[in-house]
Amino acid sequence: MADQNRKAITYLRSEKAREATFTVWPFSSRQPCSIKKMAEAGFVFTGSYKDPDSVQCCFCTKQLNNWEANDEPWSEHLKHSPQCQFALMQKPQDLWTVGELIKVIEEYCCNEVNRKYEELEAEAKEHYEKMREMIRS
Repeated sequence: MADQNRKAITYLRSEKAREATFTVWPFSSRQPCSIKKMAEAGFVFTGSYKDPDSVQCCFCTKQLNNWEANDEPWSEHLKHSPQCQFALMQKPQDLWTVGELIKVIEEYCCNEVNRKYEELEAEAKEHYEKMREMIRS
C-alpha cells in the first residue's frame, strides 16, 4: 500500500512521471489526445496491448478508455469527473499558483482519508458479521 501511495504522489507531482507510464498509446503527438496532453490532464496509462487506451486520473482515480483521436483530455476528464480538482484547473501544473496547488493537495488528502475510512469501515463490518455468526453458532 505504501508503494502505491508513493507512486500516486509521484504521478500527482510530475507530469513527466505520468508521461513515462504511456508505454503503448495509439495516438500520435499531433492529435489532441497525445501522450503529452493526456499526462498534462492528470492521466496515467493503465492499459495494455489488448486495451491500449485505458487511463486513470492520478488525482480522482477516474478511469477512462475508448478514446478517439479528436478527444480533448481536459474536457473529457471534466465531463466524466466534474468534481476532480485536478481537472477543474484546466491548465498544466507549471501554470498553477501556490494557492491552486495547495487546494489540489488538500482535496487529494481529503479524498485519500475518505477512501481509507471507507476501506476500514467495510473491513470492520465484515469482521463484525463474522463475529456475530460465530456467536450465533
